[in-house]
Amino acid sequence: MIFNEFGNKEYPPVLLLHGMMQDWHSEYELLKPLEKYYRLIIPAQDGFYEESSDFTSFADQARQIEAYIDKNYDGKIHGAYGASQGGLMLTEILTRNKIDLGTVIMDGCYVAHQGKISGIVTAWIFKKYKNTGKFPAFINVMMKLMGTSLEEMSEGLTKGLYMKASDETINRNFIENYTYRTRPEIAHCNTKVYLWCGSQEPYAIKSHKELKRYLKNYEEEIMDGLGHGEFLLKHQDECCKKICDTLG
Repeated sequence: MIFNEFGNKEYPPVLLLHGMMQDWHSEYELLKPLEKYYRLIIPAQDGFYEESSDFTSFADQARQIEAYIDKNYDGKIHGAYGASQGGLMLTEILTRNKIDLGTVIMDGCYVAHQGKISGIVTAWIFKKYKNTGKFPAFINVMMKLMGTSLEEMSEGLTKGLYMKASDETINRNFIENYTYRTRPEIAHCNTKVYLWCGSQEPYAIKSHKELKRYLKNYEEEIMDGLGHGEFLLKHQDECCKKICDTLG
């Protein structure tokens, strides 16, 4: 894992976690306005940057983030924002409860167990896209479940994919993602968590139900008419302002 930092070192440190198959550069470009107010810490997960080793596991990625925050920020930061799989990563860090994340925002977090077969099929879809530049028609079923379409996603999300990930990295990452289960230990964490998603995201809403079983201190906001990733991708300025207002 590599860690990239932007913004004045004197500003409050905020952790930004990228989504599945995403290049960390795309996360930075979308959230760049935040560096006017915060010291941005943007990790690139193993397997998703140049000359990286393969993806390991969410637990190992969380361990590396914890070690970095411990070493560079005495184990405490001002806040964290994770979109899509970034929200899953925040779930894992909160469950481990080894560092103080301050205020946490999960935007379109998917932690509802979807099954190994779903992970295998989706990994195959993305490997096909990586190798041929084309998605199989079946992806439209998945896009519908995310409240969006391939055409809409192509306007922003697919442009930010890290296309050099190995097949092994894709297999591991997707299967871990689709088989992840929220663990009861997250209830030991007292962090304030904001759960955001669009009303067209059934899996995110289901994930919220899972998280709300355990979280002690949370606020949920379901944004009318939006699908997966649309708030950040299509309403960048509004999203950045809302992050600032929420984190303080």
